Amino acid sequence: MRRDVWYACINEVIALYKFIREFGPEEGDQSVYNVYGSQKGKVRAISYATNAVKRLQALQYARKLLEDPTKLVQFSYLQDAPYGDVVLQTLAVNCWGGPLIAKLTDQDYQSGGSPGSTNDATESSSYVFDIDGSVYLQKWMKSPSWASSASLAFWKNPRSKRGVVFSKNLVVADMNLMEKAALICRDKYQVVEKTQATIEAAMIEGIPSNIDLFKQNYRSLTCTQRRGLAVDGVTTKTDGGQGFHC
Repeated sequence: MRRDVWYACINEVIALYKFIREFGPEEGDQSVYNVYGSQKGKVRAISYATNAVKRLQALQYARKLLEDPTKLVQFSYLQDAPYGDVVLQTLAVNCWGGPLIAKLTDQDYQSGGSPGSTNDATESSSYVFDIDGSVYLQKWMKSPSWASSASLAFWKNPRSKRGVVFSKNLVVADMNLMEKAALICRDKYQVVEKTQATIEAAMIEGIPSNIDLFKQNYRSLTCTQRRGLAVDGVTTKTDGGQGFHC
């Protein structure tokens, strides 16, 4: 296995468990039994990382690995990608979100950081909803990224306005939330790449000019120094004993 591929696989495993720690419920959290399917959220997250590593290995064995390996493993890539936090949030909602099958108690609700209430409108404000209405509880939102402006804007109105929603992963004539976030992330990353390439090109093109400027300044300083020595009665001889002239 190539060293960069091995490094990408190890980073993906580390990033996976960081994702589970920041976006998943705590071990022993009983509220997972209030949301249908959330007990399998950790297994889903592990399967995402496993598929990414397997895909990376398959591309290497087929000798078709043209991209940087770190771009092909999602959890480690999204940690530093622009808008990557929001994509990770959509992954978390996809893994642990689901229909509510039991009403939360006041204690469960308060653990999310909001005052206890039985009012439906107040309770709904503490949740994050997927495109099909699946619920992701506020008490699981431990990552600081949920408070970012990009996150608040993205989750303000996640419902599909055009397509037909069959499930959170199947939408006709529209995209699901993961696809929408991934598309924004891709566009922002392309802007960053173009900007970085422009800066690097400007620096490379400016190197010859900087070298010429350095040479010119160096000659001026050398001439000034030698003239100062001549004034002090020191004569510098070069080229067969001839005096140096600037």
